[in-house]
Amino acid sequence: MKRFGVMRVATAAVVGALVLGACGDRSEPPESAGASSSDLAPTPSAAPNAKVASSECGREPPSAAIDHGLQDFAFGKGSATVLVSGAAGHADCYSFGRWGNADPAVPLDSLLFLFKGPAADGVTIDMLVGDLTVATRVNARVAVALDDNTFQGDSCSMTITALSAEGVAGKFICPTATRVFGNPFAPLDDAEPEPSQSAPLPTVALSGWFTVSR
Repeated sequence: MKRFGVMRVATAAVVGALVLGACGDRSEPPESAGASSSDLAPTPSAAPNAKVASSECGREPPSAAIDHGLQDFAFGKGSATVLVSGAAGHADCYSFGRWGNADPAVPLDSLLFLFKGPAADGVTIDMLVGDLTVATRVNARVAVALDDNTFQGDSCSMTITALSAEGVAGKFICPTATRVFGNPFAPLDDAEPEPSQSAPLPTVALSGWFTVSR
């Protein structure tokens, strides 16, 4: 069972928690010159269990200026809204608030955005800096942790709709997200034994959008 991506994210999640505790296609979407960080603020209001109305997952992320310089990135606000669709056609929509270190930069040359809900549920979005310096349609790794399961898509299609020091936003589609071992939001409590790979691993489809701002 795949584990590398989750453990990499888990390390960044621990760093983010400590920081908080101590204090491609090259086509561009239309740019908006007047957008501010308030325009990129999260709008879904999550229920205590992070589940929200399905209509929230169908919304479009905010559009704003595109600046491939990737300078002065530090975002303390935001949310990620994700639709989790099972093989039987059942789908639920969840929304999680921005969490972790304000600076999304992590080794090796990636931007990692963390969004966390109650307990150890949440979403991670990981994109390569090199892709974001030249394109707005990029590959992303998206993982969602719900209850005792974590599903990760390694080849998700991400369309960036805002990219500047004021905020970042985008929408993603992961046709296949496979269950992985571990939970990036509970790395120190993860005592689950790694199962054998004799049977096919469960999969889901993920889709949704995110936005972060100062």
